[in-house]
Amino acid sequence: MQFNTGSMYREDLSGVKISNMFIRTRQTLPATIFISLATLLLLAIVGCSSEEPTPTPVATPVSATEAVELARKSMADLQSFSFQLTHDSGHTTLSGALELTRAVGLVATNGLDLEAEANIGRAFVRVEAVVIGEQTWMTNPLTGVWSEIAPEDSPFSFLDPVKLVADILGDTQNSAYPDSHATDELQILGTIPAQSLAALVGTVDPEANPEVVLFISPNNNLLQKIVINGIVQPEDEAGTIRVITLSEFDKQVSLEPPI
Repeated sequence: MQFNTGSMYREDLSGVKISNMFIRTRQTLPATIFISLATLLLLAIVGCSSEEPTPTPVATPVSATEAVELARKSMADLQSFSFQLTHDSGHTTLSGALELTRAVGLVATNGLDLEAEANIGRAFVRVEAVVIGEQTWMTNPLTGVWSEIAPEDSPFSFLDPVKLVADILGDTQNSAYPDSHATDELQILGTIPAQSLAALVGTVDPEANPEVVLFISPNNNLLQKIVINGIVQPEDEAGTIRVITLSEFDKQVSLEPPI
């Protein structure tokens, strides 16, 4: 029996027969591996590019009530701050027939430094007062001369900015965000019992519930401004608007007697 070896073998130059099939296998194996690796690499690239990027977590905004509570805690930790009371409409009635229109002051760990502008009838007066511990000094509204007085004789004996802030943040009711507000501060609308403002005005209308707008920093939760709209004292008109501005938080200060 004879076999046709023409398709299976050939002779090389030395006369040795070499398998054509073997030759083809050695020639084509590297190309096959290259194609397979290229295919795997392409699939990996396509797979990676098709993956969606991991979304950045978005902080859940706190509710208006939670924002007020955060502000209350932040303000309670302060050692000092400055404040200013102004009136967009109306005034605050003090003892001694004083109609307070503006007051600025500094609250420190050892007391209170205050400057107030008021009217007595048609006369404009400016009064300064310093309270350190149990001692109170005040200027004479007419002469400007300092003297120490009994604390109960001061027309500002009721004023306690620290308690005022704590009461406002602790007693604000119906807290809600407005429909739109600036992004650099939180605005919170609500109402408050007038009694919670006794540390600001002294005598209050016990039946009154004025509206308030609280402005809170979203960076540190500190209360920056309070707008009080409506009747607080019995003498107030319905459109009375008081504005309290807070600033200079935690400055290193210590009050000294003025004389």
